[in-house]
Amino acid sequence: MIAPTRVAATIVIGEALPVLDKRFTQVDLVAYGAATWDWHRLHYDLEYARSKNLPGTLVDGQAFGAVLARAAQDWAGPRAFITKLSFKMKSMAFAGDTLRAVGEVTAIRAVEGGHVVVLAQRLMNGERVACDCVTELRLPAA
Repeated sequence: MIAPTRVAATIVIGEALPVLDKRFTQVDLVAYGAATWDWHRLHYDLEYARSKNLPGTLVDGQAFGAVLARAAQDWAGPRAFITKLSFKMKSMAFAGDTLRAVGEVTAIRAVEGGHVVVLAQRLMNGERVACDCVTELRLPAA
């Protein structure tokens, strides 16, 4: 069964999104590189990454956005549409790290044909902030 799409009348400012954890393996990084055509060696070549004084292969920054988008979309439902995903990277993540997406509703505004919900999201890597994000989702009229 497909989950229902959220409706603005049931959403409150300050509502927390469910936490989403994503662990990135080396296989994930190679697959993501293939899907996005990003073949920089920092994402798949451990020895090369170490030669640059990094502890492991680097999670692509685009993957940060993918995790945040998934968390927002999973919360909002299949008929919600992400209209804005703006994030600032704060720290790196490496193969083997688990990133945790957290967020909350900061605004709801009516627009023609529905509502826009604004989320403040954060991607954590342990105790470190990996990135901060503002996401806007358009919800259809109820």
